[in-house]
Amino acid sequence: MRKNVCVIGAGPSGLVAIKELLDEAHTVTCFEHSAEPGGVFRSGVGPEEAGAYDSTMLTISNYMMTFSSFPPPDGQERQFWSAGEYRQYLLDFIEEFDLGPTIRYGTDVLSISKSEDGGHVVEVAPVSAPEKRVAHKFDAVVIATGTHRVPNYIDIPGQDDFAGEITHSAYYRNAERFRGKRVLCVGIGETAADVVDEIASTAERCTLSVRRHQSVIERYPGDDRHPNDAYTSQLLYSVPLAAANPIMRLWMKRNAKRGKTSAARALGAWNSKNAHFFNHFLTKNEAFVHRIADGSLNVNASGIERLGVDYVQFKDGRREKIDTIVFNTGYIEDFSVLKDVDISDVREMYKHMIHPALGTGVVFIGWARPAAGGVPACSEMQSRYFALLCSGKKKLPDRFRLKRLIERQNTYENGVFHGNPELRTLVHYNQYMLDFAKVLGCSPWRPAVFKNPLLVYRLFCGSQMPHVFRLFGPHSDYEKARRIILSQPAAFSFRTVLLALAVIGASRALIALGLMKPDPEY
Repeated sequence: MRKNVCVIGAGPSGLVAIKELLDEAHTVTCFEHSAEPGGVFRSGVGPEEAGAYDSTMLTISNYMMTFSSFPPPDGQERQFWSAGEYRQYLLDFIEEFDLGPTIRYGTDVLSISKSEDGGHVVEVAPVSAPEKRVAHKFDAVVIATGTHRVPNYIDIPGQDDFAGEITHSAYYRNAERFRGKRVLCVGIGETAADVVDEIASTAERCTLSVRRHQSVIERYPGDDRHPNDAYTSQLLYSVPLAAANPIMRLWMKRNAKRGKTSAARALGAWNSKNAHFFNHFLTKNEAFVHRIADGSLNVNASGIERLGVDYVQFKDGRREKIDTIVFNTGYIEDFSVLKDVDISDVREMYKHMIHPALGTGVVFIGWARPAAGGVPACSEMQSRYFALLCSGKKKLPDRFRLKRLIERQNTYENGVFHGNPELRTLVHYNQYMLDFAKVLGCSPWRPAVFKNPLLVYRLFCGSQMPHVFRLFGPHSDYEKARRIILSQPAAFSFRTVLLALAVIGASRALIALGLMKPDPEY
């Protein structure tokens, strides 16, 4: 079956959706608000638009941020690209697969509604002429506008009395505007780690307010040559959380006292306050910790009691003079463009993409955010699945089974990520990808792979790069995928592998005896 499909958004998730749909010979039209592709990575981001800041460096390595159909250049080492380098990758991706003719830039999507005779009607208008509304009919619609569009501004008691400036990190470009200011930063995450680091290095005084000590890992853990996502192995995630969390906490307490540098000790002190390290989103950027170590950043984890005209009062009684507030408080989901269904929680959708009331008529791609690993890899799996659903090569589970699968997914994610209950897009990268691989028929674990023992070792002990899921299955390329996988060394030493296997074996024995809590079932 060939379908006429609309894709909304030409960021990474939208682009890979277009590519996978074209691979299945569907007709695609993409509507993009901006004048260029790339989403938050595009170059022409206005001052009132969410986008990358001047010094942006990705927190996911090039081999995890790229799509399995278009890996980094041959021989390129594992590294963190800048926003500009990733933008160029996306432009090259568009050229490689001739996606350009499908994209209509400078177009706003106003509404999506069911058509009486089947399919969906998408109403659009040029950004430059909003009065010129036009309706198009499609067999199916992909919403790939992403989660980083509508900044989340929180309300703090006394906020109306505060006389200073309030802004959001979505609009941060560099720290120059904060020079000489007394800044309160609220919240920490991957972007915030850089924002807080730069502001603390520039401002007269910088205070960070957090509700919890969010799990933080270094870009290069232990100053090793391997980036953090090189550790996203099946080996590591075979260690039950009941064992992994206390081991990590003990290690961090050790680092807090015996770390080689002040930054290592500061990071150890931060993480040792989190008893459930792996039950949180992993902030893969320790930049702000260096400012804690050198004393230019003050941290308060007691919570904000209220704001005054020129101060913040914390719940522990401490008061700080401030004149600027930067909210690092994430984004809110806005699905108002969809007229037929009210969606309030992405975990109510199968694989964070298919709502039972919409089926394959309208799907969401880009709302699966792994705690470790990259959004593009998850979006690619979603896109491959949707393209096959459109072709009739895969069939969506019946409504009853679909509901059960969603409930099971929801229970698992709520249980595993109880440390960040508000981050509804969070998924467990390894579990999500491996389960999706079974659905797609592209699991790497089949008899043929055991003909190559080194490949088996890399599949279990090495990074679960998206290229792992191109070895077999629809549109696979075994030779290319195998070459990419073998080109990247495993991050774990032989000794560490043996220790991990021992922990896994002991943990399973304790679980069997009822002495250790097993992980939730995905």
